[in-house]
Amino acid sequence: MTRSLLLVSLAAGTLTVPVPAYPAATELAIRAITVRPAYPAATELAIRAITVRPADPVVGAHDSVSLVIDVIARGARGKNGVTVKVEPGVPPGPLLSAKPPVADAPAADPALQPPGRPEPPSSSDAAQEAEPGIAPETSTGAAYDTSGSGAPGAPAPGGASEAPPLLRAPLLELPPSLGVGAQLELQRAPAAKPFPARQDWRRTEVPPARMAGDWETWRFLPDKKLNRFYPTGTWTITATAGGANGATVTEYASFQLRRATQLSSVRVERSPKSAAGVRLRGSLTRIDPRGFIDFGPYAKQRLELQWRAEGSATWEDVGETTTDAAGAFIRTVPFRRGGLWRVRFPGNTHYAPDATKPRQIAM
Repeated sequence: MTRSLLLVSLAAGTLTVPVPAYPAATELAIRAITVRPAYPAATELAIRAITVRPADPVVGAHDSVSLVIDVIARGARGKNGVTVKVEPGVPPGPLLSAKPPVADAPAADPALQPPGRPEPPSSSDAAQEAEPGIAPETSTGAAYDTSGSGAPGAPAPGGASEAPPLLRAPLLELPPSLGVGAQLELQRAPAAKPFPARQDWRRTEVPPARMAGDWETWRFLPDKKLNRFYPTGTWTITATAGGANGATVTEYASFQLRRATQLSSVRVERSPKSAAGVRLRGSLTRIDPRGFIDFGPYAKQRLELQWRAEGSATWEDVGETTTDAAGAFIRTVPFRRGGLWRVRFPGNTHYAPDATKPRQIAM
């Protein structure tokens, strides 16, 4: 008697072909065929979030700003699984923050998971399966430790081993390799290459609290700091994650780099010309973009004149003024009894906002 089996398409899974027992104990038979992948299915490559700290960097006359960039990704492979590039200019594509959030990967199919230790059949089950006159099958080899002393699912010495688990690349805190110019390159360098002495290479593990499921946090710490000589305005962060088979995913984030401003010599006093008025005067300066001096006059800028009542936290606009060519301003507004006054510069794309401390009227 001849039996034939045609497998048209066989995916990951288990195919069991029952074979009836025959009186002839010597007949050759295949009891089961098991097919499973050597490793679990690859995680879908994706980037969930790109964050930069500080979110709104401001550079002063003599200080600089150190950026900390975190990229949350999954499916990235190798030490260079995620790379980051930071450069001035607007993003060439939509921002990641403007896209719908990335959903978590679905739970793995239990049929595709590496099997644990098989349960040996009990003597009663074996006796029920055996035909009359045929002794139950007994194993002559110990492929798994069934004594109960080993770990669950662990093979006995010399037995068959399970598929090794996936190994995740360690997360490194790496600064970039920077040259002269405005562009910053943040990249995970191969460990085989000697690191330049000027760079501070540090390796740290991301705390487990910051990891969930298959998502990993990749942190980048550039050794070059942003200062007043870098271009202000919009900067773009380009994060690229590389996965299996050369697949890549690229997402964008942005931030505004601005120079500091300063309101100085501000006075709030009763108007000398009218008892019903309050005069506010002072000057607005900014970081000199050419670097010749620390702060220079900031001309033709709109300022907000504000007042709030005693015990209140809400500022009310009571007027506005514009600085002259020397950055100075002076303006008289209607008198208000009590309360506090201040002058505020709202800022713009290239220069940060500034506001004076709350002041009472100088009598």
